[in-house]
Amino acid sequence: AASPSAAAVRTAALAGVEVHRGEAARLTYRIDAPAGTTWQVTLEVLGADGERALARRIASAAPAGTERELTLVLDLPAGSYTYLVHARDASRAQEQSAAAAELRVLPPLAPGYPGAASIAAALEWAGARSGSVAVAVVDSNGELHGLRAHRTYQAASLAKAILLAACLREHPKPDPALDATATTMIEESDNASANTIFGVVGARGMKAVAALAGMDDYEQGTSWLDARVSAADQARFFYGYLEYVPKARRGFARELLSGITRMQRWGIPAAAGPEGWTVYFKGGWLGLDNHLMNQAAWLDKGGRHWALAVLSDENPSRSYGWDTQKGVTGLLLGREPTAAYLTTVLE
Repeated sequence: AASPSAAAVRTAALAGVEVHRGEAARLTYRIDAPAGTTWQVTLEVLGADGERALARRIASAAPAGTERELTLVLDLPAGSYTYLVHARDASRAQEQSAAAAELRVLPPLAPGYPGAASIAAALEWAGARSGSVAVAVVDSNGELHGLRAHRTYQAASLAKAILLAACLREHPKPDPALDATATTMIEESDNASANTIFGVVGARGMKAVAALAGMDDYEQGTSWLDARVSAADQARFFYGYLEYVPKARRGFARELLSGITRMQRWGIPAAAGPEGWTVYFKGGWLGLDNHLMNQAAWLDKGGRHWALAVLSDENPSRSYGWDTQKGVTGLLLGREPTAAYLTTVLE
């Protein structure tokens, strides 16, 4: 029979979980028991046939009455399961009841693109460059990889991609005059056009897009020009860019971000375009000989979709910044950044 302390104890798995095989799952549970008591807790996973697929002790002194979270890599075959927890007291008496929750294990994800070796090579090379360089890659599985990825830089004209999203959100129907202004803002990086769009959406509109996109490092300046961004936020933003634009205007956004004038297609498009990638991007540059040089993009080819941001400051020259952007992208695509490779500046 259960001891007096365990007689009224109930445990509950709190939420259904879906996870790919080999990935970490976050499982939540609660122990309903007398206040001030602690419990030894075991996780149990049952297959669809009710047979035990996994049992693991997860806590030796879990307190009663609080929601608990467990992060666990599940190397289980793909299929439907349930999970529950068991609580025992010092006498090993078990809870009176345990409520289960659904657990669905999906087949393992295919390796992300770019691959781990290419990402490691690109980040190592970027780390040896002069000046201040930050890189973030969101691979085709949506995983973020980076070098100084949360360091912030003045956005300069990279902020125009945020302005475009804000404008299309506030004006989801085509407007010939506004669309023409947005076109010159993106395709030619025209500052007067950006000032006009900023006059329409303001800092409020930019901050709303940043919040929607989860830009944790974003700092709004008094104008669009002095907003500060991180490589991590920009890579994530471009990876999901179309999610932040009304469906009816997504084609327009793609047209603009892939249609930037040839004379600005250095760096990422110069490396990826010749490899057959469609590059949707925006760049920003500022200062004497462009000491600040930023680019962010998403890239599509053959069903693969990934994103990249390369932010740099204190570049010794404009061409050095271009080389950093192209060299990082080339390494991600399996190309070595030799002097001959970097000589061709534009796409």
